[in-house]
Amino acid sequence: MEIAQKAISSAIGDAARRYADEDALIHTDAGFRYNYSLLWWEVERAARGMIRMGIEKGDKVALWAANIPEWIIAQMALIRIGAVYVPVDPSADQEDVRFILAQSDAKAVIMTRGLYEEEHLEAVLNMKGGLPLLQNVVLISVEGHPDVLLWSEMLESGDDLNSRILQEREREIDPEDPVAIMYTSGTTGKPKGVVLDHLGILNKSLFSGERQGIVPKDRLCLFFPLFHMFGNTCIALCGLLSGAALVMPCTTYDPEKILKAITREKCTAIYGSPGMIAGLLEHPLFTRKRWQSVTKGIVGGAAPPHAFMRKLIREVGVSDITIGYGITETSSWITMTDPGDPLDKRVSTMGRPLKCNRVKIVDHATGDEMPNNTQGELCVKGLLMKSYHKMPEETAKVIDGEGWFHSGDMGEMDEKGYVKITGRIKDLILRHGVEIRPSEVEEVIFSMPGVAEVQVFGFSHHKTGREMAAWIKLKPGSALGEDDVVRFLRKKVEPDKVPKYVKFVSEYPMTRTGKVQKRKLKEMAEQEYS
Repeated sequence: MEIAQKAISSAIGDAARRYADEDALIHTDAGFRYNYSLLWWEVERAARGMIRMGIEKGDKVALWAANIPEWIIAQMALIRIGAVYVPVDPSADQEDVRFILAQSDAKAVIMTRGLYEEEHLEAVLNMKGGLPLLQNVVLISVEGHPDVLLWSEMLESGDDLNSRILQEREREIDPEDPVAIMYTSGTTGKPKGVVLDHLGILNKSLFSGERQGIVPKDRLCLFFPLFHMFGNTCIALCGLLSGAALVMPCTTYDPEKILKAITREKCTAIYGSPGMIAGLLEHPLFTRKRWQSVTKGIVGGAAPPHAFMRKLIREVGVSDITIGYGITETSSWITMTDPGDPLDKRVSTMGRPLKCNRVKIVDHATGDEMPNNTQGELCVKGLLMKSYHKMPEETAKVIDGEGWFHSGDMGEMDEKGYVKITGRIKDLILRHGVEIRPSEVEEVIFSMPGVAEVQVFGFSHHKTGREMAAWIKLKPGSALGEDDVVRFLRKKVEPDKVPKYVKFVSEYPMTRTGKVQKRKLKEMAEQEYS
């Protein structure tokens, strides 16, 4: 496959015409069902309405809502008119939303009233006076509100717009034009806006779809939050570009609704973090028979335990599932396993680079390239972000003069190009002069019968300077004790790699995308063990 030199809207438009009568978007909870022809017609109405509203090429428009059909329609409409969409986490607090709207120079926000009552709408109306560039608030609702434009009103406003105006806007788009600003989670300081272009997002979606084996007859279960790149690009755009159907079971993660939709809609692909998918497999409604149609998809967002992947492939029967490793700054996927890879490579590595990427492992301190099977920092070149929005110094810190993005992730690559990610550089634990990879200890603990999940992390200690803890979630009925874990580890790892603190927990602090927040674990441990 060659790099596609076109805009995203051109490629999706081709798919919409080719698969006009096939299912495109189904939201089982909201009761919406679109084929490609109807979906593209809705996108065109939204695009016309946005033009009528005054959205110009390059204008930034925030999308602040949970997983609803209008989110994807708005995303594609903005893509069609050459605007830039800015996803916002539905659970973000008012301070973060204000920062994103201001830092992105958002001209409009398309939103729902809120996850619970009207908290989103009240927040935006309260802050609007302090955001001079914010001109329009579009509300997705059946009930109106002063000072906002209803989504339905925006659609109707463009009905009489000359079709040539939209066509001209589409022709003006260059594949290297910005198409999205996606904000990082902001674990240290304020979030950074990652500016992405059509070329990167389009080609990463096409190449990853090819690696997964996605075809038009596939039905992709989409419950991952749309504000995250995994949801809006790696699943949604990848599926639509492939002519597949997107099945959205719920507005927010709901295992019961997801499991019912998988069976009813005969989903063929599942996507999520290890924690999300584990939540489905452990739910009382889950049976292997209900998942007979599911054969492919991606486990991403965090490195899954080997035993979990073996179970998913061998016992559950998701035979062609892949593991993906990607970063927002690299326009999504960097490496992915292949359904045809040997089982040991599919469960113990992050696969090989997509054909549009180049990957190398370097010494973090010197920048020298490392030999095969030697740990270092993973760097990638190819279809990277354009920059961090209005942060040239931060951009220069991660993209060097030769165009390599420095990921901050530690890993190693073998002679065939298979990559293992061993952790974040900042998460490495230096204890008693020994450098410890948390994932190494986690794999050992996870192999114990009765362990459901485990998180190993280092934290500052008032007496020793640096200590290590293992916080473990047990399977129901497990009788494991803390001493059992310590004894087991002493047989399997060096003494310096045995955590000083072992604790059983019922839950971890999580992001909405299913990632454990290790920063919060460290803060909790520092307070608990001080």
